[in-house]
Amino acid sequence: MAEPGKCLTSRQKEILSLLRKGLTNAEICKALNISANTVKVHLANIYKILDVTNRTEAVSVDIEKGSENSAADEEIHIAFIDGKSLDGCSPAKELYLSIIQALNRYRLFSINESEEASAPATYQVKISPVLNKENTFFVTLYKGKTADILWSESLQVNANDDFGLMGTQVAMQIFRLLFHSAAQTYEQNKELFPRWWYATSFANVKIDNICRDSFDEIINELEPLAKAEKSPIFVPYTLVWAYYVAITESWVNAKEYVAKIESLACAAMRKNPYSVYAQFMMAVYNMAIGNKNGAVPYLRQILADLPQCVRSRRILVQLCMFAGQMDEALHLLNEGSRFIKGPEGVLLHSTPRAFIFFLQGKFAECEETLNQVLMFHPESTLARLMLIACNNKRGNFKESERHIRVFFEYHPNFLKTDLEQILKGIPSPTKEALLDSVSNVFQP
Repeated sequence: MAEPGKCLTSRQKEILSLLRKGLTNAEICKALNISANTVKVHLANIYKILDVTNRTEAVSVDIEKGSENSAADEEIHIAFIDGKSLDGCSPAKELYLSIIQALNRYRLFSINESEEASAPATYQVKISPVLNKENTFFVTLYKGKTADILWSESLQVNANDDFGLMGTQVAMQIFRLLFHSAAQTYEQNKELFPRWWYATSFANVKIDNICRDSFDEIINELEPLAKAEKSPIFVPYTLVWAYYVAITESWVNAKEYVAKIESLACAAMRKNPYSVYAQFMMAVYNMAIGNKNGAVPYLRQILADLPQCVRSRRILVQLCMFAGQMDEALHLLNEGSRFIKGPEGVLLHSTPRAFIFFLQGKFAECEETLNQVLMFHPESTLARLMLIACNNKRGNFKESERHIRVFFEYHPNFLKTDLEQILKGIPSPTKEALLDSVSNVFQP
C-alpha cells in the first residue's frame, strides 16, 4: 500500500516503468543518462512511497488506482472567504469581485467564492475591514486552510476608484506570491502534489533570475511532466521559456533547443490555439528562429486577453524598440507600470528602459539604469554587454575592459556568434550598431 499523502515523481514513474520492462540498474543509468547512485536513491524512495521492500514487489503495485483519485486534485484551488460580509460596502465588494476576475484571467486556478469547496483549498484570500478606519480593508492571503499568512496589505477603497485596475494590481501581487511560496516549498519538499504547480513555480522563479545552476534540475523535472497525457499547458509553457533563456544565455546548443521549442509550441497550438500559454510558446518559437516580427501578433493578443502578463509585455517592448518604435515601447512600459505598485515595477522595467536610452543615445541614463539591474543580476548577458557598449560610446575604455573581464567570468565560452544569434531578426542598422558598440569584447 502506498504511503498516504505521497505520490511518485515523474522521474520515479519513469524508473518504475523501466523496472517493469526488466531493465537492470546499469541499463536504467544509460537509458536516463543518470548516475548509478541517483538510480539507487530513486529506487529507495520508490520502495518507501509504495511501501515495498524490493523491485519485484514494486513492479506489481498498481499506481494507476491512486492516480485516478489524485487526478481531481491536479488543480490549484483558491477559496475567497467571507465575501458575504462585504455586501454592505459596495466599494469593497467591487474590489473583491475585481480580484477574482483578474485571477481568473490566468486560467490556472480553480476559484471558489466559499471556503466550503468540493476540494481542499490550496490557498485562501480574505478581505476584511480595518477597525476604526473607514473604507479601509485588509486583503490577506493564507496558505491552505491554515493560519499561515503569506501576505497581507491594507487598501483604502472609494466609490470612484478604478476597481478593475486595483483588482489587477492585487491579483498580480497574489500571483507572484503564490509562485514564490510554491518555489520555496518545492526546495524543501520535492514530492508535494500537484507536482506541476510546485515544479513550474520553482522553474519560473529560477529562470527569471537566470540561475544556471538550476537549469538541469528544471529540465529533468519538467520534461517528463510535459510528456504526461494530461499535463497542464503551464508545464510546456515553462519549459519553452526555460529553453529560450538557455539559448540566449548560451547555456545550450541553440539548434537542438530551438527544435525542442518548435515541438512543444506546435503541439500546444494544435491542442489549444486560444490559450495565452500556447500563443506565448509560438511567440517564443518565432523569436528563436529569428522571425521577431512573427512574434508580435501573438504577444499583442496575449496582452489583450491577459494585460497583466509581465513576461509578454517585456518581450513586446524590446521588439518594438528593435524595430525603432520607441513611442510604442514607452506606451507599453507606462501601461504595464500601472499594474505594478512600488519599487518592483521600477526594477522590472529597468532593462527595457535601458534599451530605449541606448538606442536614443542617452548613454549616461542607460548606464545608470543598467547598474541597477546588474546589482541584482550581475550575470545578465545583455545588461552587461549594453553597459560595455555604453562605456565604449562614452570613451570610458578602462571601465569597459573591467566589465569585459567580469562578463567572461560569468560567460567564459561566449562568442560573437552567440550574440548574433540573440540579435537575429533585429533590423540590420540596429543590429550592426549594437555589434559595433561591443566589438572590443571579441578582440583577441
